[in-house]
Amino acid sequence: MIGKLQALAPYYRLLARKIALAIVVVACIPYALTFGLFYSSYNDSTQAQVLGSLRGVVETHKRDIDEFLADRLSDLAAMAGLLGVEELQRPESLRRAFNALQDAHGAFVDLGLIDARGRHLAYAGPYRLMEANYSQSPWFQEVLAKGTFISDVFLGFRGVPHFVVALKLPHEGGPYLLRATIDSARFASLVEKVRLGQSGEAFIVNRQGLYQTQGRERRHILAPSGLALPEAFEGVRVWETTAGGREVVLAQAWLKDGDWLLVCQQDTSDAFEPLYRARRLVLAWGLAAMALLVGTTVLLTRGLVGRIAAADHDKELLNEQIIQAGKLASLGELAAGVAHEINNPLAIMVEEAGWMQDLMQSDAGVLAQSSHFQEYQRAIEQIQTHGRRCKEITVKLLGFARSTFSPLQPTQLNELAREVAGLVERPARYANVNLTLDLDPELPQIMASPTELQQVLMNLVNNAMDAMEEQGGSLFIRTRQEEKGGVLLEVADTGPGIPEAVLSRIFDPFFTTKPVGKGTGLGLSICYGIVHKLGGRLQVQSAPQQGATFRVHLPARPLAQSKPESLKAAA
Repeated sequence: MIGKLQALAPYYRLLARKIALAIVVVACIPYALTFGLFYSSYNDSTQAQVLGSLRGVVETHKRDIDEFLADRLSDLAAMAGLLGVEELQRPESLRRAFNALQDAHGAFVDLGLIDARGRHLAYAGPYRLMEANYSQSPWFQEVLAKGTFISDVFLGFRGVPHFVVALKLPHEGGPYLLRATIDSARFASLVEKVRLGQSGEAFIVNRQGLYQTQGRERRHILAPSGLALPEAFEGVRVWETTAGGREVVLAQAWLKDGDWLLVCQQDTSDAFEPLYRARRLVLAWGLAAMALLVGTTVLLTRGLVGRIAAADHDKELLNEQIIQAGKLASLGELAAGVAHEINNPLAIMVEEAGWMQDLMQSDAGVLAQSSHFQEYQRAIEQIQTHGRRCKEITVKLLGFARSTFSPLQPTQLNELAREVAGLVERPARYANVNLTLDLDPELPQIMASPTELQQVLMNLVNNAMDAMEEQGGSLFIRTRQEEKGGVLLEVADTGPGIPEAVLSRIFDPFFTTKPVGKGTGLGLSICYGIVHKLGGRLQVQSAPQQGATFRVHLPARPLAQSKPESLKAAA
């Protein structure tokens, strides 16, 4: 039977795989479609949102920078209109004007009034530049030609990067120039305050491609940027590209009438982090859901196929048990017949041996002269002793083999224990099992069926011996009187014990841990039924490698009260 089931094991595994695969595929199709549609829509929406947000930031920043530069020119024009050229030529007045600008804005480094020949008429600031001549400086000519000018960043006489804003002041004595140096650090902070995630940066390059501000990576001011400058365009351009070997989102806008290019860039991974985070989250949840789905499907499928396999197994087992029961019934009938046939010759042998003993006693005077008289007596006694023993064995065999009604009667457990011990003494010795009886001499009698109790005890003892047949051990049969008058029968062994996983199933019909052909799975179930019918309890205590102990608790029943019940049962 087990061979058949083992042969069918690949079939059950294949069936489980097919069922699980069908369930997973059917469940995953709508999930995959939903995820694809969601991700596509969310991807387009997030990309448009990120690029639009960057465009808005750059537009706002472009306006702020243009306003900053225009405001500085407006500050100079307002100061010139308020004081006039004559007043600005006075160093004290120019100093007060410079301090007022500093207090108001803090963006000016110095302030100077320059005549048409490029020389300072007055100067306010931290440097001594009165002797400087700007007549040949490009910005000087630009101011004279255009009236206002904002320079690129340059080194100048001071040798440090800076840029100037200048305003031409018309006057009867010739044009004058009001020139101010702008704090490059203050201006750079205005440019660099654009915060675009963790990797974003903003910087300015001029028409020659030279850096005008450092940016996040602190590039050298006036160093070549290497950027391919685009043609003039309006507004802000935003697109994805590669810069410096990195995938970036790039935004550009022209400043200062097309003289400066504002560049803002951010790593694509940083710019689209919300998209990637959402994608990772959805994928994680999706994988978790898939794992849960697959795990649940596999477990349910295994359970379903396991039930099918168990049903097939039980069916095969039931068929096998029916066949085995038929064999046992036939064997029982055969044993009963053999025992009956042997019992009659044994009775004749014992009777004849007794007759011979009587004849020897009557002829004792004659036979006493024989040298073999004592040997004759010993042989006849041996024949009688072993004949009676064989008769007892056949009577017990008949009791086990025949399915006869066994009425309740006063029963002494100690006697049953000794009988069973006598039956299993020789097999125990061959199995290297040390059998020990620990019987309470004051044990009272109980009302029970001796045959059924003998069957229970024999079953428990045989199971214990089977458990210890490989390594041997000790087997204990104990009887005790319990506090409330009941009787305790205990069968304990030092075998390998019963695994916890099967401990709760050992009393189930047809459940056995023995190899094929050595157990039917009915012994403990029958014992449980017999003990329960007698109003008692059958308990087991076991742990791996600590042996097993079976306890039979039988209730106390006074003989006077129990007799009518036994007679009623016998009737």
